[in-house]
Amino acid sequence: MNEKGVSIAVLTLDGEPTRQVTGKPVITTTLAIRLVLDQAATTAEAVRLLEDYDMSATGKRDYHFYITDAKGDGRIIEFDCHDKARRLVATPVCAATNFFELYKDKALPNQRNGIYGHGRERYDIIEKILAERKGRYTPETAWQALQMAAQVPKEGDVTSNTQWSVVYNDTKLTAEIAVRRDWSTITRYDLKSDHFFQ
Repeated sequence: MNEKGVSIAVLTLDGEPTRQVTGKPVITTTLAIRLVLDQAATTAEAVRLLEDYDMSATGKRDYHFYITDAKGDGRIIEFDCHDKARRLVATPVCAATNFFELYKDKALPNQRNGIYGHGRERYDIIEKILAERKGRYTPETAWQALQMAAQVPKEGDVTSNTQWSVVYNDTKLTAEIAVRRDWSTITRYDLKSDHFFQ
């Protein structure tokens, strides 16, 4: 999260790494996060910034980014796996897991779906919780969704272990963090004071 209230998360996908080659300057996954946090004041600005670069996914994995801002504009940033140039597509969403939102209809629950990814069942759980709240979300809503969608480690599955969960408040510029599904130990962070507390 940055001081303007823009938050960004990166999630692993199952396909081949994005390697755009259009002649624009090249940016890697981690640098894209830094670019957004350093320069974007809104989700729309973040999308425009990322469109100015060729993405080169790092770590032999493919990724997509979930970006939100203080006005509530949430979008998943993906690089179309069916487009040879891996065109950037920004789709408005309220949740993201480890499948292409762009091809949500091809990501079936409780299974791997090739290049389209997996985790649809977790996404559906989150969407159900959010739908029940009809747009009236609280930190408790977010924690309920994160807990219900969390994963325990599964041998051979790099994305199966929920390493951390964070509830960002993009207007108050705060975050609540749980590590390795320890929901009873929440660390809080206030960006304005740059202070962590329990």
